[in-house]
Amino acid sequence: MKAIVRRTRALIGSDIAYLSLNDYGSNESFIRVTDGATTSLFRNIRIPLGEGVLGAVATGGSPAQSADYLADASKSHLKLSDTAVDAEGVKAIMGVPLRAEGQVIGALMVADRHAHEFSRDDVALMESLGTHAAVALENARHFSEMADTLARLDRAQSENMAHVRALEELSALDKSMVETLASADSLPNLLRVLAESLGREVFVVSSTGEPMAGLALRGDFGSATALSAAEASAMAKLPVPFMLDGAHFNVMAAIAGDQHLASLIVSGDMAASGLAVLERSSLVLSAALLFERTFQDAQYRLQLELVDDLMNPRAVDVEALKRRSGRFGLADNAQLVVRIVTVSDEQRQRALAVLKRHTEGKPGIAALHESHLCVIEPASRRNTSDGTDLTAAHDAGQAIVDALKRRRIVAIVGSSDAVAGFSKLSAAHAEASAVVRALQALMRNGEAADRAALGTTGMLLGAMDSPFASQLLDAQIGPLLAYDERRGTQLAMTAWTFLENDSSTSAAAESLHLHVNTLRQRLDRIDNVIGASWRRGSRSLDIHVALRLWRLKSAGLGFPRSCPGRHDPRQKSPYVGV
Repeated sequence: MKAIVRRTRALIGSDIAYLSLNDYGSNESFIRVTDGATTSLFRNIRIPLGEGVLGAVATGGSPAQSADYLADASKSHLKLSDTAVDAEGVKAIMGVPLRAEGQVIGALMVADRHAHEFSRDDVALMESLGTHAAVALENARHFSEMADTLARLDRAQSENMAHVRALEELSALDKSMVETLASADSLPNLLRVLAESLGREVFVVSSTGEPMAGLALRGDFGSATALSAAEASAMAKLPVPFMLDGAHFNVMAAIAGDQHLASLIVSGDMAASGLAVLERSSLVLSAALLFERTFQDAQYRLQLELVDDLMNPRAVDVEALKRRSGRFGLADNAQLVVRIVTVSDEQRQRALAVLKRHTEGKPGIAALHESHLCVIEPASRRNTSDGTDLTAAHDAGQAIVDALKRRRIVAIVGSSDAVAGFSKLSAAHAEASAVVRALQALMRNGEAADRAALGTTGMLLGAMDSPFASQLLDAQIGPLLAYDERRGTQLAMTAWTFLENDSSTSAAAESLHLHVNTLRQRLDRIDNVIGASWRRGSRSLDIHVALRLWRLKSAGLGFPRSCPGRHDPRQKSPYVGV
């Protein structure tokens, strides 16, 4: 356009030449290019179509001119355009319309700073120049549109190629992820594939934020923030960002139906492509977890049946039993331990899930049995300072208590001594059950023990049915038990609690929910019944052992309750008298 305007000014010999284009949206014609104009007001004239010489030419079908525009009363005038013309010093104006495809698209104009009329030759030359200018402008527009179209095609092709590459990458990733389903360690392999694809750390946690078996964590994904994001993802079925300790993460819930199976968590901010990968990978994770659950359910059913058969002394196919047990690392000629795990009824299923994770990958079986959880596993061994091998039943039992405690489940774990041979497992189960009931009788909730760890209580368990046990009770605390039976009091319970708390009146009073003065009154009454020496020295030990024996007997361990003045310490009858 600049070349057209410059050429027009040269051929006409005018002071100024300019070209305007029509804006039919605003119903104006605006000067686009000038040559010879010195003021910005003139170079930026916008005039309504039909107004002045420019507006008349831009809408008319023929050339128009004015010998002295500002003094020409035959032309319409606008203050802004007149000001611009005056500032530029323009007098004579002439122009021709620019037509393209039957429409006026603008005007080609010339102006002089002295008043005169343009000749017919000037007008004819301007018409010729206008025709060529219109053709040039139209061609330029077509070329511009063509260039824009080609640019759009190039962009579309690039986008399509990028989309194809992304689809190829997703297809390859899908193939790699599906292949992990056939591997033995599907979850670790799936995480490895995702980490390599995304170039970020990837974690899998349960719906409650707990680490999945064998997988490391970074950060507390069981926090309220992380759990809230995981729940939002499960509801929306989309990745949800969250922050933890100043670090960015994205979580995608793996769901099956309306069940939240687990959560995939990826560190750092992610682009849309990465979020798409995360979303697709959650489907594979759901499939992997469902496969694993199906396998674990089948394994659990086998363990459940096996526990019943090992505990049942009835005749079974011994060789088949050995083969079935061998699948879980149990051998008939190996040293085996039975552990009984007791929890409250409402926590039993949760405890079973924790126990299965705790024993996963280890030899042995764990299942519900009767009203408790039962574990049968090879005996652990540890070396003492003198080099002697001892079974570490208590340590392994405490590990179960600790694992459940981390999930806010209070448990008691009783372990048997190690036994050799499946035929002895029933007796080992009875021994572990006696240890559990002893711990319950001694109110030692949240503990694990075997007979050795029970100390004197363990020794008493082995002599519960002996005549000496009854003689010991009668000799040491018989008068106390008889007093409780006659008066409906709980002096035996008071004495036992006092000695269990290292003869501390404050600790015993708190345990019994009594005022210290009330406890002292009870202790004085006990002094009157069995003598004050029961609180001190070797007599204190004898009384303490007898009271523990009474507690075990009251729990029904080992022999009938034939002792006079027996009393169930778990009975919630009110205390009467002191």
